[in-house]
Amino acid sequence: MAKLRDLGTSDLELSLKLAREGNDRYPDSPDAVERTWFVCKSLTGLGRSEEARAEALKMVEKYPGTSFTNDVQRHVLFAPQFEPPGR
Repeated sequence: MAKLRDLGTSDLELSLKLAREGNDRYPDSPDAVERTWFVCKSLTGLGRSEEARAEALKMVEKYPGTSFTNDVQRHVLFAPQFEPPGR
């Protein structure tokens, strides 16, 4: 988690990879919701909005009411970022 937090948005592909690997290895850990937030944010930043939306919907179901889920609802589900043409 420390590496993922330090990395932030500087390398979205690596953030996505680390977050998914962490959730695969530790799906029920207390950090799973934050890793899922990184998955959604990374996918959005990479312009993969449909994947981000699908992950966000799963997140809302699995982790309702958390600050990470609320952030993803606001930024991915309710006010998605503009996706550049050709993606």
